[in-house]
Amino acid sequence: VKERERQAEELFQLAVEEGRNNRAKNLVPMWGPDDSFHFNPMLLQNIVKSPYFQKCCRDITDWNSLVDQIYYDVKHCEPWAHGSTREPSSAFCLLLRLLTMRCTEKQMTLLLTHADSPYIRAIGFLYLRYAGDPKCVYQWIEPYLYDDEPIEARASAAKQSGSSETMGEYVRRLFTDKNYHGTILPRLPIQIERDIQVKLLQAEKVEQRAKKNASDPRAMSCFQKLGAKVMALYGDEENPVQWYEAVVDRVITTDQETMQRLKYPKFVVTFPEYGNTETVTLGEMEMLGASLDDKVMSSNPPQRGGYSDRDSQRTGYRDHWRGDGVGAGSGHDDRKRGYDDRGSGRGYSNPDPNRGRGYGDRGRDHARGHQEDRWQRGAPAASAAPLTNEADLYEEVRRRERETVTSSGRNAIARRPPSTKTSLSVSSNAGPPRRSYSPHASPPPSSRDERPPPPHNVESNNDKRKTSEELASIQAKKRKLMAKYG
Repeated sequence: VKERERQAEELFQLAVEEGRNNRAKNLVPMWGPDDSFHFNPMLLQNIVKSPYFQKCCRDITDWNSLVDQIYYDVKHCEPWAHGSTREPSSAFCLLLRLLTMRCTEKQMTLLLTHADSPYIRAIGFLYLRYAGDPKCVYQWIEPYLYDDEPIEARASAAKQSGSSETMGEYVRRLFTDKNYHGTILPRLPIQIERDIQVKLLQAEKVEQRAKKNASDPRAMSCFQKLGAKVMALYGDEENPVQWYEAVVDRVITTDQETMQRLKYPKFVVTFPEYGNTETVTLGEMEMLGASLDDKVMSSNPPQRGGYSDRDSQRTGYRDHWRGDGVGAGSGHDDRKRGYDDRGSGRGYSNPDPNRGRGYGDRGRDHARGHQEDRWQRGAPAASAAPLTNEADLYEEVRRRERETVTSSGRNAIARRPPSTKTSLSVSSNAGPPRRSYSPHASPPPSSRDERPPPPHNVESNNDKRKTSEELASIQAKKRKLMAKYG
């Protein structure tokens, strides 16, 4: 047994050294130890000793083979095999093998957009959660926060109870919950973790607005009318995200890469105050005159830029990738689950991990001179209403954290202990009513047997209240008893 454990440890160390010596360009930045990857020590030890993981280390030597293995072997995303608390699952064995091999940015994008299996995508998100650089991880997950592809993350026993969820729900759960199917996810730096929580809350509000607009025929009719005046969101590195008046130029209902119909249409709009054109989502638009998030109007002209259509940037980036040399898939060539162009076509805006969904720098230097000239000539400020500021969003995040801690979940250890007032109220409901405490109330009467005996050398107070005749009678009885019994 010890010899097998020694060989398993040596094989794992060789796999770790393989990743350390990987000199490929544009590797996804990793964070933390490169030999444990923030895995729970017991889980890591069981994976290393697993015959399946050892087989993966010997047989899987390239990224394409690993993707094929995920397609055929992974049926859930729990860390332990079904019905066991010691045998690791194939998903986490292959995840650890991928971490030891490392992953390039191009390979990560193909993982997250893969069309053949949701578990291939889930392994990519787990890779980012365990070892991705916390400063960059939100840029990777942002396009998929509300992905509607179904995934069965639980093992087969739990699947019968209808525990299916969408990929977006799975991704959000990875970055909001600490517990993951019996193991603890690595703790992110506090400030970065809270920043991610604020951004997730902002994305939630955008999604809620998109659902509201999609269910409003009047709003959709207005948005799809070319030349209609609307309110749209815009922000960049120098200015917060705000509402501005815009004019609808074009409606995008089909993804240009996959030719599939989008869940929600996108809109190419022009901001007339500054002349720049942007592509915005349905959740980033409101009807003119509608009640916005905040009625505080901006008083200073934002420094904004000129034309920069995100669709053209995305197309150029895709063409640049298609010009790269790509290795052929190994093993199952009929499906080509490796570097396949189908993997990047799932209707998402941009595979570039360094850009978000559209609040970045959008070429603001192009028309800055035109903007300043308009402002110097006395042009009015843009009709803008800021969104809920980050301080309020941060308070909302903290409130949700407190609710999570004090919630009556399955883990009673995580709950806050009840206060004294709550305990008293619970006790009073469980038994007969008790006398409420008052500082001036007299103590409840007690029986004679419950009273503590007085000290031996201290005379009782009752004796002081007896008359002289009673005391003389008592003394006489004592003398008679002493004379009779000695």
